[in-house]
Amino acid sequence: MKELVKLEEKRQKILADYRKEQKVAIILMLAAIAFGALAYFFETFFFIFTAFAAIIAFVFFGKAVVHLNSFKKLVKEELIMMLLKQQFEDVYYNHKDYIPSSRIVQTGMVKRPDRFHGEDYIKGSYKGVKFEVADVDLKERVERRDSKGNVSVSYQTYFKGRWYIYQFGRTFKEVLKIVEGRGYQVNTRGLVKVDTESIEFNKKFSIYASTQEYGFYHITSSMIEKFLELEKLHRGSILYYFSGNELHIGVNDRKDYMELSLKTPINEESLKSFISDIDLIPAIINELRLDSSKFKSSL
Repeated sequence: MKELVKLEEKRQKILADYRKEQKVAIILMLAAIAFGALAYFFETFFFIFTAFAAIIAFVFFGKAVVHLNSFKKLVKEELIMMLLKQQFEDVYYNHKDYIPSSRIVQTGMVKRPDRFHGEDYIKGSYKGVKFEVADVDLKERVERRDSKGNVSVSYQTYFKGRWYIYQFGRTFKEVLKIVEGRGYQVNTRGLVKVDTESIEFNKKFSIYASTQEYGFYHITSSMIEKFLELEKLHRGSILYYFSGNELHIGVNDRKDYMELSLKTPINEESLKSFISDIDLIPAIINELRLDSSKFKSSL
């Protein structure tokens, strides 16, 4: 593929420049350490050389970081966009944009974060189903008090991964929540617990719905099979939220998506994980049949 060859040539050029700047920075930093040792044991005059070498070293380290950022821009603005356009006709991508935490929290599937970060926002449509996808990181404030009464504060991640939102034509008046594990963070107020005929599914997931009937309307035997298949594709835990005309899927796998190392060649082999991450977006639509008549407007 010609596009990949061109991107790989750009990567090699950036890598060469990065290594050059980094090498100079390391040599200067070693020189600064040597001058510092001489100044300590012999003459304070050497402190001038120490400071000068250290300052120049930091300048070259800064230049190396610029090259890293240049490569990140190459990946985010050229490579990922190219891969997305190969999969979707209508797609938007912004690596700095995200799904607002308010949309995630309103599902009642996770608690409100004390700190939130999002990136790698993708928006588009496939088979008439609109979708939004982004990486999210939700943290909670944790206080610890030692034996002397001193309080230390830290922020710990409790959800980090990908959040999907699918919009279909039909609007449902009821709510269905499916969460892997016990779902202790899930708001189940006004909902009933649902158990399926699948022992394996009941062991892996907790299910809550507005009514038993609505729960079984979605959780058919074929849907259970698909949910289990999707669960096996992910590390960590997964959750589903049906409400209105939306399906939210949260994948808590502590993974940073859409990332590539500067030292990794850009070729079809190295991009397999990128492509599989992108392929999962339409795969969910296909596997759960979100484009079927069941999810289309009845009007």
